[in-house]
Amino acid sequence: MASDAGESAGYNFNQLELCAKELIKAGRSADAIKIYLFMADGDQSLDAGYLGERLGACYETIGDLHAAKYWYGRAVEENPEVRLASASALQRLACVDIRDLVDASF
Repeated sequence: MASDAGESAGYNFNQLELCAKELIKAGRSADAIKIYLFMADGDQSLDAGYLGERLGACYETIGDLHAAKYWYGRAVEENPEVRLASASALQRLACVDIRDLVDASF
């Protein structure tokens, strides 16, 4: 679990979450991503999808819609009944694809 990994490294899950939220408030979503990725490392469930949802929101904020779509999808996979915001985001980002990249390459 992410909190176990973080705590074994001398970090407290709740403190990391507070720090990430402060970074987001300060307009530093890219730095918050680093914290959320650290928290998610080794946590297969992404804390029941919560970390995937937070990562999706951060990536969407910085304009990386492909990464946002991926992380929202992971959040829904882990906890579809609870991650309704992620499911809504997936619908909103449904048009995000790689067609322009693939079509341009061939």
